[in-house]
Amino acid sequence: MRQILFGFSLALLCIVPLHAQPFTTSPCHGDEGNTSNNFFFGHQEKVCELRRTTLPVANGKINVSGKNGGIEVIGEDRQNIALEARVIVQSSSREKAESLQHEIKIVTDGAIRAEGPAMFGWFGSSWSVNFRLHVPRHLAADLSTENGGIAITNVEGAIHADTTNGGLTLNDLAGDVHATTVNGGLDVTLDGHQWQGSGLFAKSTNGGVSVKAPDHYSAHLIARTVNGGISVDLPTTSKGSTHNRIETDIGQGGPTIHFETTNGGVSISRD
Repeated sequence: MRQILFGFSLALLCIVPLHAQPFTTSPCHGDEGNTSNNFFFGHQEKVCELRRTTLPVANGKINVSGKNGGIEVIGEDRQNIALEARVIVQSSSREKAESLQHEIKIVTDGAIRAEGPAMFGWFGSSWSVNFRLHVPRHLAADLSTENGGIAITNVEGAIHADTTNGGLTLNDLAGDVHATTVNGGLDVTLDGHQWQGSGLFAKSTNGGVSVKAPDHYSAHLIARTVNGGISVDLPTTSKGSTHNRIETDIGQGGPTIHFETTNGGVSISRD
């Protein structure tokens, strides 16, 4: 990521409320497309549809709320938001699956989210929606989901990301970042020579933490684990460490990058 300081003078971006946002639709491709599956409890048909739209942005932030699906956010040199929703439905017949698919709505008024009928568990119909968003590089974001992972790449801003039953992937971020997962691992890739912004806090419960950093990276590092070990393959000036806790400066020091897990190890190595 380019070395651009995050400041209060930067105007934040948000989605303008849209009540009837038009989408283009097309079938999914590859393994997530229209397939037939046989399980121990019977035959299941799966259908998949891609829905795409472009959202204007203005002062504020983006909010995505998922359930039974993942969220991927990619920062780019652009002024709007390109949204892709992958709607996947599984039922006992293709007709039922397609009928259910038509009942699922992608809402862009306020938080981006999917709304649809109640699901009926393993023996009935089920559906999920995975969101992918191409956004401006400088963006404040509030992302949350259940039963799905969150991946964020090349974004600078005030970012909050929380998931349950899914992993977190954080690549080339900057700003004030707070990310947590329950029942999922953390995969972090740092870029440049130093964290740009207030700092990074990333925590997992029941998952390992893997951090990759370039040579000559500088930061103030805090790493903790309850049931696991910590390894750091970067030059450090130790200020206090034990088997499951370390606080030190990497390189020349700098903003704090903080990693925690309850059940799992923490590995910090060269990229």
